Amino acid sequence: MNQRNARHRRGNKRGGTSSGFGRWVTGLGRGQRIGLLVGAVVIVVVVAVVLAAVLTGGTTKGASGSSSTTTSSPGSSTTQTTTTTRPPTANSFKICPLTGRAAPGDKVPQRAALAVKIGNDPYSRPQSGLAEADIVYEEQAEGGITRYMAIYQCQSAPLIGPIRSVRWDDWHILQQYGHAILAYSGGITPWTLDAASLPWIYNANGSAYPTANAFYRYNSGTLPASQGAPYNYYSSTSALWKLFPDSTTPPPTMFQFSTKVPVGAVHIVSASVPFSSASPVVWQWSPTDRQWLRFYNTQPDDDPSGQQLHATNVVIQMVQTQKGPYNESGPDSQDVESLTDGTGTAYVLRHGDLLKGTWSRPTGLNITRFALPNGKPITLEPGTTWVEVVPDTVPVSFTK
Repeated sequence: MNQRNARHRRGNKRGGTSSGFGRWVTGLGRGQRIGLLVGAVVIVVVVAVVLAAVLTGGTTKGASGSSSTTTSSPGSSTTQTTTTTRPPTANSFKICPLTGRAAPGDKVPQRAALAVKIGNDPYSRPQSGLAEADIVYEEQAEGGITRYMAIYQCQSAPLIGPIRSVRWDDWHILQQYGHAILAYSGGITPWTLDAASLPWIYNANGSAYPTANAFYRYNSGTLPASQGAPYNYYSSTSALWKLFPDSTTPPPTMFQFSTKVPVGAVHIVSASVPFSSASPVVWQWSPTDRQWLRFYNTQPDDDPSGQQLHATNVVIQMVQTQKGPYNESGPDSQDVESLTDGTGTAYVLRHGDLLKGTWSRPTGLNITRFALPNGKPITLEPGTTWVEVVPDTVPVSFTK
């Protein structure tokens, strides 16, 4: 007893065993104290795991960003586990948000999405910079012609053009990209005022200063620049990004990517999209290049270097349209406004296959999602994507 009291007094001087709990612990044997310590560590670990699960919404995620969800149907004896690979976020740093490919140097450039308006009437061809874009949207303009909105983020282009005027479709599509740069050359006054006022747009109007300093007349002596204005107005991704030094936030991912083709795909060799009166668009699968090659009827659509334009994926988004309130290029030339909010039919071409489903986008703030008839997402092959924004009255066809 005296020895034990003496130990307690020595402990009290050090301030470590004055409580009843401390006396109880001190009274334990060495093996008992070790067991108590191990048990406490186990409890702390369990509490930490439970807390982490609560904070992440009950989903345990691996390093790849995948999640597993287990579901069972009422009255069913089977349990189905679905593993979904989440699209990489802008902060994942190693995967390009717009292509799903490895970022240059394993780090996503810290810069906003850059959208550039490029002409596509016959006098605008061949265009520069389309082959370098991460994503290209083709929109119906007016008079049966289309125009492009080429979007860059991981990739860059030293020469882009001819750069043309803004359209209503542009900022409505672009809202889902976060705070993006929209580069264009003038346009109908109400549209340029709208583009300049929108909080999700860095406004790069090539017909207004100081942003016009990033544009120049390209006197190359070759088509389309040899046509003169407005077909000789060009810029580069570096010049346009430099206009907005604070535009350092990459966009969110636009698509879900996977190297595995979803179930239900049908092999095809070509797709015809006749929504341009100037030249019907045809996409043809090349097993050799593992790309979709772009044609106008049977004529290859080449860039100035002679390279045929191509894409890893082609998304054909069928939309409702309406006439705009203004004439764009003379009397009776109202522009076509494509309604990219809502839902509609979608065709996705990837890896030589066709997937039919739907697209949905409740509001402009939402990212457009593509789904199969069973509700599962339509995934794209990692790579570049062309989005054909097509009026739902156009008879799109496919060749098997």
